[in-house]
Amino acid sequence: MEEVRFNSPFVSGNERKYIDEVFASAHFSGNGPFTKRVQTWLEEFLNAPRVLLTHSCTAGLEMSAMLNEFGPGDEIIVPSFTFVTTASSMMRSGAKVVFCEVDPETMLIDMNDVESKITNRTKGIVPVHYAGFSPDMELISQFCDEHDITFIEDSAQGLGSTWKGRNLGTFAPLAAISFHETKNIHSGLGGCLVVNDEDLIEKAEIVWERGTNRSAFFKGLVDKYSWQEVGSSFYPSELQSAFLLAQLESMESNLRQRMELWNEYVRCFTPLENQGKLRIIRPPAECNHNAHMFAICLNSPEEADQTRLRLNENGIQAVIHYVPLHTSPMGVKMGYSPEDLPKTNLAAQCLLRMPLHLEMGINDIQRIASLF
Repeated sequence: MEEVRFNSPFVSGNERKYIDEVFASAHFSGNGPFTKRVQTWLEEFLNAPRVLLTHSCTAGLEMSAMLNEFGPGDEIIVPSFTFVTTASSMMRSGAKVVFCEVDPETMLIDMNDVESKITNRTKGIVPVHYAGFSPDMELISQFCDEHDITFIEDSAQGLGSTWKGRNLGTFAPLAAISFHETKNIHSGLGGCLVVNDEDLIEKAEIVWERGTNRSAFFKGLVDKYSWQEVGSSFYPSELQSAFLLAQLESMESNLRQRMELWNEYVRCFTPLENQGKLRIIRPPAECNHNAHMFAICLNSPEEADQTRLRLNENGIQAVIHYVPLHTSPMGVKMGYSPEDLPKTNLAAQCLLRMPLHLEMGINDIQRIASLF
């Protein structure tokens, strides 16, 4: 029985070549030639004013909270169905996280529930581009303007996806993208902060450079640099940046191949959907997605568990996804119970993710579908 792993990290082929160039240059620590090349590549691809590489998407989110000056007394609304650092990055600033529902059809933030949770202490929301899918970014922008709050895009899974032709990660003043090895394009660990508000660029560079104006010093704008703000060590090494550049240069081919696999999943699973056995998690019509993930929703948590076990027994590494944060031990410490967000809780228990990576082929997908 041939096993189909859930994930196999992508390798483009030029990673070692670029890493050898780092050794030849003897600049390892970060913010060197490869960091700058990757940042320029991303700025041009996204059409964004400034991109700063970080050691993780978490770091980009933490920088976003710092740059928005969130703090004690502020409330930030976050979907409960997300990775833990969407919430913890806001909480590290001292702000309070308020969890909201997701729409079970898409697993994206439920803006009707967000509206019900707005108070005079609400300072921001963090919509998540789950599976590379996008909620209505124009609606969110308008909503935030009307309520005089800001938003941060958690675009961890969103590189290469668009909303009405515009790249995800470019709608909010600040956005964070992940380059963890589970993502389409990766550097083992890594991420970036996308700065779309030009008024925030100078401060973002200072926070990124451990709170100093070192970036201005290297640009020749000051004759020495010194401590300006509270910051931290946020950027990755040159080795990671070199690896990432090789990945980005192969992104077009990567996404094309992933989409072929995603479309084959849809072709094979649509008859099962029509039979009422499951529901495919699909993006909104205006979102052109990056085929990051193929997920399905079974009819009950029991069916989801039984299906997962059957697939695993046949060598298919189908897996669940996030345990909703409001049901976690930390969520309980924050005063939540599973009943607080029933739609999210049920949808999360019914969801299964199928393997999707470039080491698998069309035949694997057909075999997976045959096991339903």
